[in-house]
Amino acid sequence: MSAFNLLSGHAVYFYVQHSEQPRYPYGVCGPFATDAEAVAALERIESVFPSVALHIERGMFADDVREMLATDNARARQRLEQLRA
Repeated sequence: MSAFNLLSGHAVYFYVQHSEQPRYPYGVCGPFATDAEAVAALERIESVFPSVALHIERGMFADDVREMLATDNARARQRLEQLRA
C-alpha cells in the first residue's frame, strides 16, 4: 500500500467508478493512493463482473485527510479480498 499524497493542500486519491451509474466519493471501490493500485482493483473487479463498465477516476479532498483515506483504503482492500474470481 502506498501513502496518499497532497497536491496544493488537497488529498489526492484514485478510485474505480461505474461508467453508467457513478457513485461518489469513492465509486465502486476506493480510495487508492496510486493509479496503479486503482487499476489493479479494477482488474480484480472485472474478473468477477466482466460485463460491468468501469473506469478509473481521480478525486481530491480540500484538506489533509490522508489518515481518513488510509482507513477507507483498508476497508476497500478487505472488500476486494472477499471477491471470488
